[in-house]
Amino acid sequence: MSEPRSYVPDAARGTAALSADESHHLLHVLRLKAGDAVLAFDGQGNEWIAEIKSVDRSQVTLSILEPHEPLLEPPVAVTLAIGLLKGDDMRSVVRDATMLGVATIAPFVSDHTAVPGEARYGRSIDGWRRVAVASAKQCRRAVVPVIHPVSSLDAVLAAEAGVRICCVEPHAAADWSAPEARGDRPRSATVCIGPEGGWSASDLDCLRRRGARSLDLGPRTLRAETAPTVALSVLWAEWGWQ
Repeated sequence: MSEPRSYVPDAARGTAALSADESHHLLHVLRLKAGDAVLAFDGQGNEWIAEIKSVDRSQVTLSILEPHEPLLEPPVAVTLAIGLLKGDDMRSVVRDATMLGVATIAPFVSDHTAVPGEARYGRSIDGWRRVAVASAKQCRRAVVPVIHPVSSLDAVLAAEAGVRICCVEPHAAADWSAPEARGDRPRSATVCIGPEGGWSASDLDCLRRRGARSLDLGPRTLRAETAPTVALSVLWAEWGWQ
């Protein structure tokens, strides 16, 4: 049986008091107690062997014992630029993108995005971050992707990206004349997935101006929450995981 894992941002200090969520998970879901072993990771790629030092009013304190070799990160730092999705679809994207090794998730709004009220953005981002932590724990990754505030497509593309890659719906492919995303493995890449309503003409113009390359995902029109998983799988098959 593999060791239970806990997200501990300040694990390097030697002892660490866990958050309420992490404490609850260890005590009431996993039923651990003082003296039990845990792997602690800080979300930045570091991991340690630890044990539960004490439990005080349902708060767990860990003793950090020694470094533990984490799983390797992918060789390409991928930013997933995703048109903002509604409800649980966005949570699914964050969960699966974390498992598939993205370094950053950059949600954006564009012409065809179904946008919730701006007042919900902050709460949504906090929820997505919790999903990313839970996914990293489950898949045994020591890195939690950075999740940026909701922005515009142009702002996302303005950031330094290495290679910019765009997935275009089959019906729009005839109007998209960008070179394919093939060639040497880049050090970093931004993978752009459109919103549920698809890319608009102005979106495609913006992508062209920023030098985006195309990625063919086949003849079927994929759901917006499924396309990131397919695109990342295709890219890792080409680039390799190490």
